Amino acid sequence: MEKRDRAILSGDIKNILKHVSRTLYLSVNILPEPVRSSMGMGYLLCRMMDTVVDSPAIKAEEKLAILSMMRGVHKPVNAEAVVSRVHKLAAMAPAHGEKELLLKFGRILALYERFPAGEKELFSRLLDSVATGMEMDVRTFPGGTPTAFKTPQDLERYCALIGGAPGVFWARLYREAIRRSTRTLSDFPSERDAELIGSALQMTNILKDIAADLRIGRCYLPQADLDAKNLKPADLLLPENMGRLRDIAAKWMGWAVDRLDQCEAFVLAIPKTELALRAAVIWPVYWAMDTLEAVAHANLLDPAGRPRIRRGRIYSTIAATPPLLLSNTAFARGYRFRRETLIVSITGGHYEGRAI
Repeated sequence: MEKRDRAILSGDIKNILKHVSRTLYLSVNILPEPVRSSMGMGYLLCRMMDTVVDSPAIKAEEKLAILSMMRGVHKPVNAEAVVSRVHKLAAMAPAHGEKELLLKFGRILALYERFPAGEKELFSRLLDSVATGMEMDVRTFPGGTPTAFKTPQDLERYCALIGGAPGVFWARLYREAIRRSTRTLSDFPSERDAELIGSALQMTNILKDIAADLRIGRCYLPQADLDAKNLKPADLLLPENMGRLRDIAAKWMGWAVDRLDQCEAFVLAIPKTELALRAAVIWPVYWAMDTLEAVAHANLLDPAGRPRIRRGRIYSTIAATPPLLLSNTAFARGYRFRRETLIVSITGGHYEGRAI
């Protein structure tokens, strides 16, 4: 792809991400080219599908048709059909930034066409996995009265598809960037570690959005877990039931922490010369831990109390970044401090995962 086209795409990414994901906007914006435009393109393709799937006014059949076509978006006939459909659906998107994304999707796909074949193969693998996860959303949650995943395995698979697959995509892009800048070809970021970290980031999103998801009919926490507390998904619409849910939430917070623990090895594998790549891993991990800390203290069933990290916390993490980029020890110390604080918040120190 020509540098000019990469620059155009990067400009579009900045404008769109400001409206749909402030933290991802910051993380993508610091990456060097060509990783920045590739990462941004992967995100925009997936975010378009997510916007369609999360729009209550769009019918299930329409959602499934678009997901199917996105698997073959490299084919001109599919690309044209998707653009036509999403333009017509833009008015149904719930937020301004998401409407803008759907309306600009034709331009995004025109830029996608300029990516080399090797990168398109990475996009195809990403889209196939993410579309499969989103099909689980459409088929499991018809809307109306909340419905739950049946088993813990369903939830784990969902996180692997929606969060883990983007993590693998992320690792492959990092690997190619490192390959171009160093002759050292060993100890590249592990795709398995990236998958686990990505799954943990998705679980973090699920936990903080429980109340909002319930109100569109989705309960990602499995029915098998709810049964142990004699709960039904509809019971979770009542904030006063948070006490009965606390142990289940703690279980899945611990699940996320166990996977985020892979971040130390992942960061260690990125050369200290690749400052932007290291920062783009460190920030999401630290922000996920800070979000989980907020989750541990929140009533997750209260729609007015959605846990989130404050803007000041985001920027203080950025300001404290320089020493973390040059010292694996400094990064690990910061992560472990957050981990220990979080585990105490969850269980008062009684935790069955890795010892703290």
